[in-house]
Amino acid sequence: MKRAYIFCLILLSSLSFSQTKEITLIFKDKVTGNLIENVLVNILRTDENFQSNKEGLVKFKLEKPSRISISQAEYKQAVLNSITFKTTEIIVELESISQDIEDIVITNRQAFSILKTLINKSMKQLTAPINLKIYSREFFKYNNEYTSYSDGLVNFCLKEKPDKFAADILVEQNRTYNLVNNEKIEKKTLSYNMYDIIQNYYDFKYINNFAESKAKKKFEFEIKTVRGKANFYQMVITPKPEIEEFLPTVTIVYDFKKNIILELEYFVEPNRFEFSDVSNLKVVKGKVFNSTFKALYLVDGDDYLLVSTKEEIGIMVNDKKNVENKVEVVNYLMTTQHSRKFVPYQKEDVFKEKSLINKKNSIITEYWETNSGLLLTTEEKRIVDNLQLNAD
Repeated sequence: MKRAYIFCLILLSSLSFSQTKEITLIFKDKVTGNLIENVLVNILRTDENFQSNKEGLVKFKLEKPSRISISQAEYKQAVLNSITFKTTEIIVELESISQDIEDIVITNRQAFSILKTLINKSMKQLTAPINLKIYSREFFKYNNEYTSYSDGLVNFCLKEKPDKFAADILVEQNRTYNLVNNEKIEKKTLSYNMYDIIQNYYDFKYINNFAESKAKKKFEFEIKTVRGKANFYQMVITPKPEIEEFLPTVTIVYDFKKNIILELEYFVEPNRFEFSDVSNLKVVKGKVFNSTFKALYLVDGDDYLLVSTKEEIGIMVNDKKNVENKVEVVNYLMTTQHSRKFVPYQKEDVFKEKSLINKKNSIITEYWETNSGLLLTTEEKRIVDNLQLNAD
């Protein structure tokens, strides 16, 4: 009788998922009720990744029941089971890691040498070849007005070469809404180079300079424990107060047992903006007033890969009439799935451009709603809808 009862429960659970369900998770702090951003959600059955936006939202589709792994740097890890979901919109309260646990300083000596070893070992352990299915999103502002938006589902077929990584890019779907007048600024300045950006994060280009002994002349290094993470250390690199230059603060979280980098954060404090000078970037010459990025890496079984990035840059540039203009770009990458097998493709299928900004729209599904891994916020949707309505 008991066995029959259990069988019926399993059958009912299976039947309840006989049709695809769209699930929305809303993440909140258990004590304060505040919405939580950057929660990494992994659907264990399909090995798909999602990340919560500023509104704490994640949306995905489930064809069958699955366990769901939840992680965020400042909160305790959790595992959910979709069988227990009574509705399609679930509020998930996460418990913050105790603030009573103090970070302990491990060392501040020869940290640049430790970082050099860490970069080398991380590069060797990053999985390649690998197919990363990535959702790419980019907002462009011109003189404080949103004037361009692009996003798309892209396969990065990442290949390992001696001392560096390289990729072929295959675009599945994409859309661009653009209001920019080409007489003011060239289109090529609107977007990050997708080939460069993925290679930069796999080669750890942004932090290589900090791994040289000369870095200690301008920067202070400190290595601390990480609250609630027994195998993690945090390296904090800060500009020396007496050095009046446009220099960043860098935070690196790593697993000291596996010798791999898991989080990178890079930003320039506002009080250092005044020291910015004219910089020659690959596509535009201008004065940088903002430069930040955050990257997360993931260990999934035997695979070690880049899972998400957010990068911002702000530049003052002169147009053809020598009038100074404010240009700001925000770029997101979100790895939703990965495989050691490339998707089948021919040489002619490879995307030849450097960004999606000039690619003709190819929309098969509303991929930005449930396949992106990173939902637009209400405000971002408003911006995109307005650009779409007024696009040329």
